[in-house]
Amino acid sequence: MLPSPVTNSTDWRTPPEARPDLNFVVRDLQRTFLRVADNLRWYEQTWLGVPIWQLPEDLVALQRIVFDADPKWIVETGTKFGGSAIFFASLLAMMGRTPGQGGGVITVDIHETAEARELLQDQPHRFAPLVRQRLVGDAKAPWMLAAMRATIAADPGPVLVFLDDWHDGDHVYAELQVYSKLVTPGGILIVADTTFEDLADTPVVVPSEKYPDAKRSNPRVALKRFLAERNDFAVVPDYTSKGISNFPDSVLRKAG
Repeated sequence: MLPSPVTNSTDWRTPPEARPDLNFVVRDLQRTFLRVADNLRWYEQTWLGVPIWQLPEDLVALQRIVFDADPKWIVETGTKFGGSAIFFASLLAMMGRTPGQGGGVITVDIHETAEARELLQDQPHRFAPLVRQRLVGDAKAPWMLAAMRATIAADPGPVLVFLDDWHDGDHVYAELQVYSKLVTPGGILIVADTTFEDLADTPVVVPSEKYPDAKRSNPRVALKRFLAERNDFAVVPDYTSKGISNFPDSVLRKAG
């Protein structure tokens, strides 16, 4: 049973300084520890021998979410080296899923890396068969969404979405608009790296051509905009809000 979500009120977005009942000292320590963790590159882990750029605590949280949600399909944007695709596939396998039962992981990236191609195709990892579809291109392109919809429609079931590619605010907002439609009622949508805003101006997130102003354009900004316009998604804070996480405020459940 998934934990109860919070409503789409502004409470969870209220700065701790404006809420004397909140322990903002703990929040400041969490933010500081996160900045230390990311800048020491603690997120560069391996999962079953495969590099995966996630904090260990987030990997534990993700397995809890997947187990509770029990999706037939996991859709992720941001294949990178293929580590997260294998991670999600291995969770489905441990939950008893086999390639012959249908469902699995759908992964998307604007580029295909040599590492991902080797891991998922040329010399496939033992859990690669549960990565059922690999797509290369703009994650929000109409043809991309049509391909995913066709795959899911041929073998329907609960869908979980994990958005973790380009962290520009406008891009993430556009992804939320289209990928929220893939999430089945009662299903989960996760926006990765909402802490991009907190990490701005550290060595992890320096101003660049790709991210000229991460404080103003980032996944958290996109998420706030999305939630302000919708009443069919609510934040589920139980999984990531109390520890050290790169997405402490962005596990959402769709009404259903």
